[in-house]
Amino acid sequence: MKKVKVVVKKLYLDPFMDMYNGEIISYSISERPSAKNIMDALEEAIKVTAKAPYRRTFHSDQGWAYQMKAYSKRLKRRAYLSKYV
Repeated sequence: MKKVKVVVKKLYLDPFMDMYNGEIISYSISERPSAKNIMDALEEAIKVTAKAPYRRTFHSDQGWAYQMKAYSKRLKRRAYLSKYV
């Protein structure tokens, strides 16, 4: 028998999901909430969906990070639609 130490940590997941098919198109994971992680995941989602033939809409849960000015400015700069759910 072997003794194994397990450490449990709280992690924060910031996913962006395609609402059409449920696919996670980008995400970030961190040990603490961070605006940088949200913005990195958003940039990846924008890059992954760049060739989409339709207008992209980014929904959020109205959490603190999605209410940041940098987040809404990033979406407005590219004329993406931002919606709270």
